[in-house]
Amino acid sequence: MRIPIAVSALLLASAAAAADYTLDLGASVQGGNLKVEPTITGPAGKTLDYEMKVRREGQGKSSNSSQGGTIHLDDGGRARLASNSVNVSPSDRYVVTVRVMDEGRVVAEKSQRYP
Repeated sequence: MRIPIAVSALLLASAAAAADYTLDLGASVQGGNLKVEPTITGPAGKTLDYEMKVRREGQGKSSNSSQGGTIHLDDGGRARLASNSVNVSPSDRYVVTVRVMDEGRVVAEKSQRYP
């Protein structure tokens, strides 16, 4: 009985830690461009890694754009990730995914399709 209880406690602690973070994709279509300007809030002073991917799909073609880096949450617990902008074609579909990690463990992730 001890092993399942320990595993349950670890999973609950992990879920609680991830709940401390709020990720906003900051994505919008403006003037023919899809702009992505993500922000995250969480524990002040925390240093995190992130990955951002933008995938374009349409009429027999696709492309991927990805970037990543390290961010440091300020004294207010807020950080802005790098921004990304891609030209938008009316016939194409886009998927934006941002993943934020703390020492390799995902603490926040969001994905959204446009349009």
